[in-house]
Amino acid sequence: MYNPEVFILTKRKELAIKHKKLVETLNCSASIFSRLDEAISAIKNHEPEMIIISDTINDILSDFIKKIRVLTYNFRPVIIAISKSNAIDDKLNALEAGADDFLDESIQSKEFQARINAHIRRYLENSINPVTNFIDNKVTLKALKRQIKENIKKSVMLINISGINFYKEIYGEIAYEKVLQTLAAIINSTLQNEDIIGHYSPKEFLLITQTLKAEKIAKFLTFAFDGILERFYSEFDYKNNFMLYSTETIEEKKIPLMKLSIAIVETEEQYKNEKQVLNLLFNILKLCKDSKESCYIIDRPKLYGEVSSINPKNKVMIMEPDPSLSCLLNVNLEMQGYEIKACENYDNFMDEYLNFVPNILILDYGTKEEKQGLNILNTLCTHLSKIGLECPKIIFSTTIQDKKNIFSKGADVYLPKPYDINTILDWVKKLI
Repeated sequence: MYNPEVFILTKRKELAIKHKKLVETLNCSASIFSRLDEAISAIKNHEPEMIIISDTINDILSDFIKKIRVLTYNFRPVIIAISKSNAIDDKLNALEAGADDFLDESIQSKEFQARINAHIRRYLENSINPVTNFIDNKVTLKALKRQIKENIKKSVMLINISGINFYKEIYGEIAYEKVLQTLAAIINSTLQNEDIIGHYSPKEFLLITQTLKAEKIAKFLTFAFDGILERFYSEFDYKNNFMLYSTETIEEKKIPLMKLSIAIVETEEQYKNEKQVLNLLFNILKLCKDSKESCYIIDRPKLYGEVSSINPKNKVMIMEPDPSLSCLLNVNLEMQGYEIKACENYDNFMDEYLNFVPNILILDYGTKEEKQGLNILNTLCTHLSKIGLECPKIIFSTTIQDKKNIFSKGADVYLPKPYDINTILDWVKKLI
């Protein structure tokens, strides 16, 4: 269950504690701020769903509300103004400045809770996907961001329905929504109150759950989805294990049936931001592409469950500044059946590596003065260690006699130039 975050800005400690307790009974987390600079910094970082502002702050209430509205234009929280004054002008000024409600300090506890609950409910209802009843992308990413900042040991699951876009085009909108509703019901049956589920995209879900439960949930979801797949297809399509797809511009071709692909990452390590976690999840998800059935992969590229039929491509990345040699390596390795990524620029290396995630890296030393390859190898190994990924097997090609440094930075093979192309092909085969 997603717990909205409420910030209480006031200098009256007793009243703030009272409001905090009342808010927390509504399954919300509450924080108290007496200093405006601390409050503004926290609002930027945490993006709370609700901000309760008392007129005891060191600023004019209506003026400060205007500032908050400008500051939060991209996520628009509910703003509640609280005042000792019951004057109509004070109320109008606060509401015109951007407050969603104005409450008197003397309000009874039950009414205070009812009003806060009504605003929170309305806020969340506007963030609910009407088909699945899961929270939308913005709120889901906000929950993931908070999870990473808290650094609590949990698992994040990225659940993807492969092939559902083609299914939608062939079978129509109603059938498409039925698939999503059915999967949402299956997911809900596995969850407890502390779990958070939401959309990352229309066909992808993010689930934050306890680490010990993650594999059990993934195993059940993949089993259940494959078990109900037959009801979504015609007898011909399901029996033959494909759909026929054709348009005016695309020739008719076979499309595989839908499957569930799940990537799981444990957040016990310190990640800098949610983008780092998502990048790792999508890289893991790529390994599910070759499976014809639903499958799941946890953390590093290690398969769990009954997914032994998966045979991921062996991926080789080439960092060779010489275009002729790079092309020669590319062609020969592709002929051997490897998936190749060629990079000719050290400046773009890290981005291209993280988007490809190879099993083997063929890396050039660079110039004797700048040592680009040696430096990038050190950066790569350090970065992969931080995000919990294993280093690839590394073939280091060079005209520089610097074996000690090359091996100490993480290389597996030292290959002096010029070399026979068959030599490097043999080494790739051995390392794979």
